[in-house]
Amino acid sequence: MGDNPTPSSNSPGDSGSWRVRLRRPTGGVLGAGVLLSTDTVLTCAHVLGVPDRPVLVDLVGAPRSETVRARVDAESWVPERGEPRGLGPTGDLALLRLERPQPAGRATRLRRLSPSWDRRVGMYGFPEGLDQGIYLRGRLAGGTGGDGRVQIFPEEPTEVARRGFSGAGVTDQQTGQVIGIVVSTYVGQGLRLSFMIPTETVIHHLPEVERWTDGDSVVDRALVSTSEEPVEELAFATWLATWLRGGAEVAPADAVLVEPADRARTLTLRRALTQADRELSTTGRATTGPRPEPGTLPPVGSLDLAVDASRQIPVELAERVCRRMGLDGGQERLAATLLPLTVVVDGVDRAPDPAGLTELLELLAERGSRLLLVFHAAAPKTRRAAVAALRLRHRLGLLARRLDEIAPLEAGLHARHRQVRADIRRATQALTTVHALGRLVPRLREEGSDPDRTAARLDRLHEELDGYERECRDAKACIEEALTRLGALVDRREELRGRLGAARARARAASGEEDLALAHDYATAHELLWRAPCDVPAAERAVAAYVRAVIGHPDEPTAGVSAT
Repeated sequence: MGDNPTPSSNSPGDSGSWRVRLRRPTGGVLGAGVLLSTDTVLTCAHVLGVPDRPVLVDLVGAPRSETVRARVDAESWVPERGEPRGLGPTGDLALLRLERPQPAGRATRLRRLSPSWDRRVGMYGFPEGLDQGIYLRGRLAGGTGGDGRVQIFPEEPTEVARRGFSGAGVTDQQTGQVIGIVVSTYVGQGLRLSFMIPTETVIHHLPEVERWTDGDSVVDRALVSTSEEPVEELAFATWLATWLRGGAEVAPADAVLVEPADRARTLTLRRALTQADRELSTTGRATTGPRPEPGTLPPVGSLDLAVDASRQIPVELAERVCRRMGLDGGQERLAATLLPLTVVVDGVDRAPDPAGLTELLELLAERGSRLLLVFHAAAPKTRRAAVAALRLRHRLGLLARRLDEIAPLEAGLHARHRQVRADIRRATQALTTVHALGRLVPRLREEGSDPDRTAARLDRLHEELDGYERECRDAKACIEEALTRLGALVDRREELRGRLGAARARARAASGEEDLALAHDYATAHELLWRAPCDVPAAERAVAAYVRAVIGHPDEPTAGVSAT
């Protein structure tokens, strides 16, 4: 086994000395891989085809390095296989052992990081005809597959992985760290997608890779299940699986009561958290326990963080969220970042700093996180108030982001209105509504976070927010309608400018010069078309008059000339 490597930079501008190209002994390119230690390369099993095939390893990111022969570690060969429940392929991983160790500084480490929606990534592979490699960009787009593979949408349609990319490291563009490897691609039915195996899934199949991995685990050790006993609370297990799966019909925040003495419910919760974690899930592994009941297991990868709030202060929890998102800093950084995470917080009513924890959880909700609060002894009204507050903050965050989306529409509206004349009073009133709503968000946030709030007061705030959300939707629709109408007028103005120029050219071609009447009509139309803001209907009438005059000019042939 090789030495532990020192961390290296993986940004696109660097050489990426950990990047390797895999070739047949005859010279043909097989795919790519990641150098994890002095003598270990991570890649996909299908790149090699069979476990006993010798392979040549080129360290393309390390100048003046020599090609090294390697073979598969027989104990680290995980071929692709179907998931028993028909949820997609699993596995497809392998470790290669180099015959000649490399300098430790050439290797890199993997990073556990939440593969959140729309996160920018890059990948460097070796497609046919480009043996020296090319760099592609993409955005993460949700989990798929039985063991938590992740989709990658290309930044541009041509930037989809292809043969020669399998095994390539996927680098997070924000941190520059390797967060998984490319495994496959799909092109068809109008879709062009790549897929990656994230770090936690790699460790799930190849536990020894954890020694070359940084970042926090998803589930706190105290919440991990090691039991293979059958789930006793099937209804609770089904509810947990449904909530973790998410979807429009599932509340973004909820709470459950799990009393410490309730062994069945405790085991059910821990099993759900464990199965939802890519790294800990038993999906794809041989187990001796009973087969789970349908609908009781959450999707692998449906959980980003599960924490025991009774054992850490809010500052520590904020730092953990930052690390899972690849952010530097603490709670102040979270306030400026979209956080599309699914988080389970156990022991909420036993936190050492309840007020601080409440503040942090409400912030996470407002920034887009889904939250499940696990209470150990709290009364129903306490749980209900906590959930109502989180849902309010989640809705306020959505409203604030929708209002932010309208800001560029406002700029576009004014820009187009300076070009063409039109009645935009309704759109202007809609903008006034948007600005007023923006001033209301902080007030609702403050009232919803008041320590003396009651569930009834929170319900009234939710009702108030219903109206504001409708106003926001109506205002945006009104502004978009005005933008469309103004855009059509701008397009019509450009069309009329072209028609006026073509008619004038035709008139000059016919007689060599324009008479005074034609010149006057042309000047009138030109003035209207180039005046800002342009009165498009008036300009259209003037252009039509000029075209008719050109058609009727005695020296102008009428065949083929039309005013429409």
